[in-house]
Amino acid sequence: MRGPGSAVWGANAMTGVVNLITKRPREMVGTSILLGGGELATAYGSVSHAGVSGNFGYKISGGYYEQDAYDRPVIPGVSNFPNSGTEQPKGDLRFDWDLDDASYLTFGAGYAGTDGIIHTGIGPFDIDSGSNLSYGKLSYSRGAFNLGLFANFLEADSLNLVSVGTDGQPLGFEFTTDTYNLDFANTSVAGTRNILTYGGNYRTSDFELEIAPQGTSKDEWGVFLQDEILLGDKVRWLIGGRYDDIDPLEDGVFTPRTSLLISPAPRHTFRLSYNEAFRTPSVINGYLDATILVGSPPLVLPARATGNVVLVEEHLTAYEVGYVGTFGNGVMLTIAAYRNTTEDSIDFYTSSYYGPGNLPIGLIPPPLPPTVAFCFNIPPTPLPLAPPQLQGCPPVGVVGGVPLVGFAGLFPSGFSYRNIGETTDQGVEVSLQGRRGGWSWFFNASWQDEPEFEGIEDVNDQNLAPEWRGNAGLAWDGGSFFASVNVNYQDEAYWADVPLAVGTTDAFTQVNAGIGIRLLDERLTLQLIGANIFDEDVQQHYFGDIISRKVTGQLGFRF
Repeated sequence: MRGPGSAVWGANAMTGVVNLITKRPREMVGTSILLGGGELATAYGSVSHAGVSGNFGYKISGGYYEQDAYDRPVIPGVSNFPNSGTEQPKGDLRFDWDLDDASYLTFGAGYAGTDGIIHTGIGPFDIDSGSNLSYGKLSYSRGAFNLGLFANFLEADSLNLVSVGTDGQPLGFEFTTDTYNLDFANTSVAGTRNILTYGGNYRTSDFELEIAPQGTSKDEWGVFLQDEILLGDKVRWLIGGRYDDIDPLEDGVFTPRTSLLISPAPRHTFRLSYNEAFRTPSVINGYLDATILVGSPPLVLPARATGNVVLVEEHLTAYEVGYVGTFGNGVMLTIAAYRNTTEDSIDFYTSSYYGPGNLPIGLIPPPLPPTVAFCFNIPPTPLPLAPPQLQGCPPVGVVGGVPLVGFAGLFPSGFSYRNIGETTDQGVEVSLQGRRGGWSWFFNASWQDEPEFEGIEDVNDQNLAPEWRGNAGLAWDGGSFFASVNVNYQDEAYWADVPLAVGTTDAFTQVNAGIGIRLLDERLTLQLIGANIFDEDVQQHYFGDIISRKVTGQLGFRF
């Protein structure tokens, strides 16, 4: 669902929402088995079975996925570390009980395990095998009304692959999160011109976070109301708003949305929209408390990373003009132009450096020799210009054959979070798609202008998205035989969200393809799937993996 969605979905729905609605058991009666494997030691499989007995339906499923690691890039100034693959078991069950023709109860529960690497501002953490997320949910649905309760339980342990604690050991991060959520939503018709959608939720979370021990809980509640007003056969006006009260924010947050939809002809609609959205500071943003070592032997110093409890929410204001039309030959055209302004972005930054008045004396064993500690009194200075008492400092570089001495302003002593300025992004998106007989195709492209910054001291600390992105694909499905190919392009991008590794990723073009056949009255499906088939070095983030080619074979059977 394009665009900011806070007015309906609450905090953190900043640029769009993916809403997954799974099939009910009675819509997928039978058994399905899927097996696959290929390059990078990829292996996966899943099985699901669904059945119905009277008013009772059930579905049981499970699966497993594993893959070796991609290659790691060599990043200047950052210690290399071994990459790791992933193993992901999962299981799920669901029971439905039809109370009558219009209402039913649903109970679901599941478990998913994982290991591998996640990236943060203080470096990558290697998640231990056995880390897992489990959930349980209960919901009641009657027509458009839904009342639901769910609980999520996350438990994991990890070690940082770059950041080292003051004990000389990798920084650990063990964390557990228990979240409970109650929500409801309904849609009602008021008169002949108004369709009202309304609802709300309450959520509470408990945390145990090794690197943020003071962040122990978070409570939030919100309500929303939306009215779709039918102004005639050709004009609709959607207007709505939401109010949220969330810890640790001092004040509640109101987010409005409105869209005017004009359809001068059937299957052709123009859209003018205004939306606001917000993202709340996380518990880590507010309560991070960890000390890591920076520098390299023999000069290694501690730097404390702390949260900021007075952070305010990030706030997004978005404008969009769009058109969607379907033509007689089945071709659909979509065009959208947008302008998004983000205020008070939450930024992880270096909050202090060692220097005059902040000398690294007696901080860690063994302490620095006083002669070296006092070298932090001056910034890098040509040796002949350095004060006599500092001319014995180790050199930090050479300019024009002259050594530089002085460490002031070179070594971080603290990291933290802050709200910064205002960023405005604007761009255009275009897409075409069509289908004729067994053939289908699509094309989309987007252009995003260079951001406009206000109130931000150093724009080099901000990400710059790719200016151009594009995708195109062609597919054939003749019933028994099917095949597809698609091409993805992304322009170069600049990444600064991991202070330890700031830099630019190259533009890339990735080609993917697949081919398959259905046998035994389409109960058996065999596929060969290729990702990045020309094995181009694809790096989507400066600190991310180099995504190489992966070809896998897949067998599916249903009965």
